[in-house]
Amino acid sequence: MARQGDTLLPTTDTLRCWTTNGLPSYRFRLLGGCAGLQHAVFTRLGGVSSAPFASLNVSYDTQDAAGKVRENLRRVRAAMGSASLVYARQIHGGTLLALHERAPVDPEIPYPLEGVDGFVSSVPRLTMMVKVADCQGVLLFDPKRRVAAAVHAGWRGSVQNIVGKAVRLMAAEFQCRPADVIAGISPSLGPCCAEFRNWRHELPERFLPYQVRPTYFDFWAISRVQLTEAGVPGENIEIAGLCTRCHPDVFYSYRGEGRTGRFAVTIGVEE
Repeated sequence: MARQGDTLLPTTDTLRCWTTNGLPSYRFRLLGGCAGLQHAVFTRLGGVSSAPFASLNVSYDTQDAAGKVRENLRRVRAAMGSASLVYARQIHGGTLLALHERAPVDPEIPYPLEGVDGFVSSVPRLTMMVKVADCQGVLLFDPKRRVAAAVHAGWRGSVQNIVGKAVRLMAAEFQCRPADVIAGISPSLGPCCAEFRNWRHELPERFLPYQVRPTYFDFWAISRVQLTEAGVPGENIEIAGLCTRCHPDVFYSYRGEGRTGRFAVTIGVEE
């Protein structure tokens, strides 16, 4: 455990507490050892939003005040030291966007990009961000080709194998070898709390081996298998191992809170 003000930040073997220009955050052990890479899993702490969005909410779709979300996004971008912060209105789909140049983002427009659930890029000082509150933020990096990806993977994204799509997009657009890719799966809904009472109608039969007890599923394991099936070595995959619903003082949890914010999971290649 590490203390941030009055809050104890839990840690795991794969995740290290960090302070990114004043904002509390986490870094993955393997990704943190990659030269030329910036990444961070931010928490709900360090922003300006009021309850129930307190305090570093980065989503405009939560009924939070737009000005407060804008300031929180500014703080995230400043913490990452990036020239540009790119994000989108996520729709729990399978659409990914490859960025070969820095996309112009007007901070006064809530969502310059619509319907995108992940990004892949090698553009220096471009920070890619996904917003989560129980869903997985999956970060990918190829240190040889210097290509990074940020993926929003909820259960619907997992059904569409969005993480496998991201690895294939890295290969198709940037000539990455899946065997070189390093992956980190953010704090998200753990098998302890991932209940799907209507799983027979929502989840495919191939997910049945990951049912840990009646109606509960291990989506961390599902993502690991999808990444390995895409060619990422198992030893290159790190799972944060922190359940967002079990730690509502540190992370937003839609399952636990209902009306709440979204925390930022970010990655970008340095100059």
